[in-house]
Order: sequence, then structure tokens, then C-alpha cells
Amino acid sequence: MTFAPTGKRDADSIVIDTRRQKLTTILDSLRSLRSSIEDRPDLLYWIEKAIAEAEAQLEAPSPRMH
Repeated sequence: MTFAPTGKRDADSIVIDTRRQKLTTILDSLRSLRSSIEDRPDLLYWIEKAIAEAEAQLEAPSPRMH
């Protein structure tokens, strides 16, 4: 694979790293919130759903086929 000398590959890597950091921060916050909520099953449902979605987004993406 050939990349242009514009640094696009590096820029993409920085964007991906930043996105992963944000998702990890969100996950940590959601997990903390989950542990502090005991008597609100309605809120726990949405927190669990958000955690599952964030974890799915953190999984390594499949390689693109060109």
C-alpha cells in the first residue's frame, strides 16, 4: 500500500488514537456510574446498553478490502 507524503497515515492514526481515548474515558465513566446506581433498573438498562456499544466500537475494525 502506498501513502501520499502528506502524512495522511499519521493523521489517521492520531484520529484513531484520540477516538479510542475518548471511548475509553466514556467507558470508565459509564462503569463508575453503573456501580453507583443500585435502585434504578431503568437507568441501569441504558447504562449497560451504552457500555456494550462503546465496547463494540473499541474492537479492532476489520481491514478494508479495496
